[in-house]
Amino acid sequence: MKNIFIRKSRNEKKIFGIVSEIFQNAIPSFSENDVYFLACKGQEAIGFAHLVILEDRVLFQGLGVKEEYRRKGIGGRLVDTAVNFAERLGRDVYLKVKPSNVGALELYAKKGFTIKKLRNSYILQRNLCT
Repeated sequence: MKNIFIRKSRNEKKIFGIVSEIFQNAIPSFSENDVYFLACKGQEAIGFAHLVILEDRVLFQGLGVKEEYRRKGIGGRLVDTAVNFAERLGRDVYLKVKPSNVGALELYAKKGFTIKKLRNSYILQRNLCT
C-alpha cells in the first residue's frame, strides 16, 4: 500500500491510542525493553508491532492493524521490520498465537516462523538463519 511508512516510536500517546483502538483491553507497557514500530499513513497510526527485548531473544508481544487496512500487506511489513530489528540484535524472535487465529498463523508461517510448542497457544520461533 502506497504512502504507508513504518518507524520506531516512543510516542506513548500515539502508541496507546492505536493499541487500545485495535485491542480494547490491552494496556501497552513502556519499559526500557519495550520497542514499538508504528505503521502510519500521514500522521495517522494505522498499525503497530510491539517487541520486548530480552537477554537471549526478542518476544514479539503484539501486532495489530486497523480493520480497514488489513489484508493490504501492512501486517507483513510490520513483521519484516520487527524481524530485521531482532536480527540486527543477533537474537531469535518468539511469539505466542492462539490456534484459532488462523490469519496470524498463516502470516507468521509465510514470514518463516515455525511452531515450537503446543498448549493453549502456539509458541512460534523464527531463527536468524531462515
